[in-house]
Amino acid sequence: MKLLGIFFLCLCLFSCKNESVTFTETFDYSDGEIPENFWSEGCRASIKNEQLYVNADTQNPQQSTVWLNKNLSGNISIEFDVHVIASQDTANNINCFFMYAHPDENLSLQSTTNKRADARYGLYHKLNGYIITYLANGNEEKARFRFRKNPGFNLLKEKFDYECRSGKTYHIKIIKNENNIQYWVDGIQIIDFFEENNHGLNEGFFAFRTWHTELWWDNLTIKTLN
Repeated sequence: MKLLGIFFLCLCLFSCKNESVTFTETFDYSDGEIPENFWSEGCRASIKNEQLYVNADTQNPQQSTVWLNKNLSGNISIEFDVHVIASQDTANNINCFFMYAHPDENLSLQSTTNKRADARYGLYHKLNGYIITYLANGNEEKARFRFRKNPGFNLLKEKFDYECRSGKTYHIKIIKNENNIQYWVDGIQIIDFFEENNHGLNEGFFAFRTWHTELWWDNLTIKTLN
């Protein structure tokens, strides 16, 4: 699995001369606590088999958010590998937050983490940020993609395409370039959305998110687009 992530990283380095890597994490640690530059809400996240692991399928609460403690800004790309191990109701929920921030400038996501201790989804709808959900929704043959903006949980784009299977590793890429946001799976562009009137969010945090799903993430790479 590590080789898959390295392959995609090398491919991007050779093909995207105007990108510079600002952060990488391969989770190559002994089993146990997550790295210090991450924190989790909801179902406990851990390192298992040198991957970021969460079992929100059979353990409670059945939802989890794992934040990267790094404020991102401007034009960026975010890439990672993800693998659904199991989901009793075939949710196969692969979710992520980006450009997330507290709407009160005097507060931060870190200082308010206790208010989201159980990681209930609605708690995040009151914050500023984008959500992209990739899930089976009961059907592994046809995935469901939803792109939303908070606060308000406003649906910007929805699409049924590709697949979302358990037991398979997928490579995700998110591109935020000015007001244009793209979401790719295994080199296939799923979402291409342009937010008009300069209402886009240009700064905030990234998080892995899941619901009713046991899964792992790996090979996180964040780049600045010049």
